[in-house]
Amino acid sequence: MSKILQSAFWLLLTHLLIHTAAAQPTNPIIIGHIDSLNSKTLQEKRGVWIYVPPASPEIGYAPKRYPVLYVLDGDWNFPFLTALTQQLSTVNSLGICPEMIVVGIPNTYRTRTRDLTPTHSTKRWDGAEDRTLSSSGGGGNFMAFLEMELLPYIDSKYPTVPYRLFAGHSLGGLTVLNTLATKPELFNAYLAIEPSLWWDNRLVLNKMLDRIQQREFHSQKLFLAVAHTAASLDTTQVRHDTTGSTIHTRANLALVDALRRQQPATLRWSWKYYSAENHASVAVPAYSDALHAFFRHPPLALPASVADPAFTLAAIQQQYASRSRQYGYVVPPPEEELNMYAWACMQQQLWAKALQFFQFNLNTYPQSFNAHTGLAAYYEARNDKRKALQYYQAALRIQDLPEARQKIQELQQQTGKP
Repeated sequence: MSKILQSAFWLLLTHLLIHTAAAQPTNPIIIGHIDSLNSKTLQEKRGVWIYVPPASPEIGYAPKRYPVLYVLDGDWNFPFLTALTQQLSTVNSLGICPEMIVVGIPNTYRTRTRDLTPTHSTKRWDGAEDRTLSSSGGGGNFMAFLEMELLPYIDSKYPTVPYRLFAGHSLGGLTVLNTLATKPELFNAYLAIEPSLWWDNRLVLNKMLDRIQQREFHSQKLFLAVAHTAASLDTTQVRHDTTGSTIHTRANLALVDALRRQQPATLRWSWKYYSAENHASVAVPAYSDALHAFFRHPPLALPASVADPAFTLAAIQQQYASRSRQYGYVVPPPEEELNMYAWACMQQQLWAKALQFFQFNLNTYPQSFNAHTGLAAYYEARNDKRKALQYYQAALRIQDLPEARQKIQELQQQTGKP
C-alpha cells in the first residue's frame, strides 16, 4: 500500500471512529452514586458506592426504608449485587429477599491488605514470606471506621431500617468473621465467602472457635461459602490432608465442623460447599444462596379472592409477623398490597373488610398521600362526604397533587364546607 493510500485509509478510519462515537447514545444507565466521608480514624477520605432502590413509579406512596448490605471490595461486587438484590426482591414479584440499600466499600490495592487483615504478618497461607503483605494489620482501625463513622453516617443520610448485612470474599471474608467473632452486634447477618482463615496461624478461626464455645452470639445469621480449591481431593480427603496446598480449605472446614458440634442456638448458620467453583468464581452463586438462606420464608397463604372468608386482615398481619421474626426486624405489609386489597374489597362492596384494609394502611403509613385518598374514596363511596373531605384535605397537606385539589373543590361545593 502506498503512503498516499495509507494516509487516506487512516484519515477515513479516524473519521468513521469520530462519527461512530458521536452517534452513541448519551443517556447513561445509573445504578448508584459515589458518596464519601473524611475518616478521622483512618486519616483519609473514603469513598463508598451507594445503591438505593428506586421509588415506586406511582406517586403518592409513603417513602420506603430498607435494610443495608455492606460489601467489601465494593468496586468488584457492587454492580452485580445491585442487580441481584433487585432481581430477588422485586422482579416478577419474587420477594425472595427484601429490597435493600447496597453500600460498596472499595478496598484499593493500596488499602486492601491493610484494612482487611487484623494483625501484621508477612507470611502467606503456605508460610512463605511475601513482601506485598508489609502493610497488613490495619483491621482494628478499619473496624473502628465501620463502627464509629460509616455505619452512623449511612443511617443518618439514607432511609435505613435497623438491619445490616456484612459480606466479604477471601481477605474480606476474614474481616467478616473477625467482626462476627469480636463485634457480633454490629451486623445482623454475615456472609463469608472463602474466608482466609489461615491468616496468622488461624488467628480469626481460633477467635471464632472461642465464640462458638462460649455461645456468645445475639441471634446473628451466618452463611459460609467454601469452594473446591484442592484439585483432586474431596472434603473428606482435605480434612485428613497435611500438605500446604489444603491449608486454606482445611481452616474453613474446621469452622464448619465446630459449628456442627456445638450448634450454638443464638447463631443461625448455614454453609455450602461448591464443588464446581474455585476461589475466584464462587462469589456470584454464593451471594445468591446467602440471600435465599437469610430471608427464607413461606409465601403468603391467602385465598385467590378477597371475598373468601379466610382472606382477612388478621391473616395478612400474622403472615408478616412471621416474616418479621424470620428477617429479624419489623416488616409491615407493603402499602401497595394493602391498597390493592382494599380497593378489591370496595369493588365487590365488601364494605367492612374494605374499611379495615384502608384504616390499617393509613395507620401503618400515616405519611402516605395514597393511604389518605384511599380512605377518602371509601367514605365518598359510602356517601359520607364530610369525612371524605377531611381525608382529602389531610392528603393535600402531605402532597400537593391536582387530584386531591379537584376532589376537595367538588366536595366543598356539595357539602358547603370550606
